[in-house]
Amino acid sequence: MRAPATKSAVNPPAGGPGSSTTTGPGDGLPSIHIIDDDAPLGAALSAGLEAFGYRAVFSASASAGWTAAHSEPPDLILCDINMPAKNGHRFLEEVRADPALANCQFVFMTGNPGFAHPRKGMDLGADDFLLKPFTLETLVACVEARLRRKEIIQQKEAAVVNELRESLHKWLPHEFFTPLTGILGFAEMLDQDFATMGPAEVREATRGILQSSQRLHRTLRNYLFTLDRLNPDSDSPFPVLSAATVAQQFERGARASLVRHETRERDLVVDLATTALSGGAQELALLTEELVENAFSFSRTGTPVRVTAQRVGPNLQLTVSDAGRGMTAQQLKSFSAFRQFERPSLEQQGLGLGLFIVRQIVRRLDGHLHMDSRPGHGTTCTVMLPVYAEPTSKSAPSTGRPPR
Repeated sequence: MRAPATKSAVNPPAGGPGSSTTTGPGDGLPSIHIIDDDAPLGAALSAGLEAFGYRAVFSASASAGWTAAHSEPPDLILCDINMPAKNGHRFLEEVRADPALANCQFVFMTGNPGFAHPRKGMDLGADDFLLKPFTLETLVACVEARLRRKEIIQQKEAAVVNELRESLHKWLPHEFFTPLTGILGFAEMLDQDFATMGPAEVREATRGILQSSQRLHRTLRNYLFTLDRLNPDSDSPFPVLSAATVAQQFERGARASLVRHETRERDLVVDLATTALSGGAQELALLTEELVENAFSFSRTGTPVRVTAQRVGPNLQLTVSDAGRGMTAQQLKSFSAFRQFERPSLEQQGLGLGLFIVRQIVRRLDGHLHMDSRPGHGTTCTVMLPVYAEPTSKSAPSTGRPPR
């Protein structure tokens, strides 16, 4: 079978221009949803795919396809580009923005050379592109390749979930109970031996309680923050923070990490030239704290950790760099929540949530994160955050997220 290259003027099959399918849900067959305003073509593609063991659903418009896809999410969407009312590019944007459909494999098709720009479709998030006319064999080969890709992605996601489960089971009790044991131990010492302890011993015990409490507090805070970020973000507007407040929060975050790295105070170099931002003050402090914490953890005492901020065009650039052992390209690529590299041999503490938290904060602030690292030469983390732009009209809100 060869798909026609142009739109057909033939009326849709009986049943109208809505969605239709010839096999029922729950049959275990991969579901392919075809969206094209050329009804005869859609019927032909459906029949061809079903002959190869797929379950095909046809919709003659993007709106009908949207309804059908939410009624039963497909394994793959095969969508024409040039359609009335809503074209394929706009439909794809809506699919990728919808949590229920965002991960669905998506293939564009068109017979109009004016729309034959695969790169534009790929930039919007399409997985493949078919130019009409194409043979049934070409279509089936494309569908098989995309479904294999989907299976690989699902296997990788399952591996990440298993890694998360194993990491939590292995390290979470340790990270909660180790500092708690320290708190209880020092408190018991003070309770039983206070009368015979000298000032230096009391001081050591109270500092031990403080440090263990701070470690437990950070672990709980980061764990709860991570769980909270698994839920959809609020659309409530951010306040506008002055340049002075931004600098204060960056400084606060950097100093917070020093509490756990007292010997590194001389290593920390802070140089901040900030500007106004739309964001949350606590998140800016947490962002800096986790970046500095990572720099301290991966570098030796006596080597500098630099925190700088300056305006670069429409963005505020925050940079945290160290001269530590660095990471390989594969380690940088594989960073995820609850992952720490070489933890047993390096005796690292923590759950490995720092970079995940940083990424979530940067995303919420419409920013960008770039990491540059070389083994043996250190790591540089660069965060670009859009600066606050004054409203251009009286009706514009005075606070809120920066323009997207």
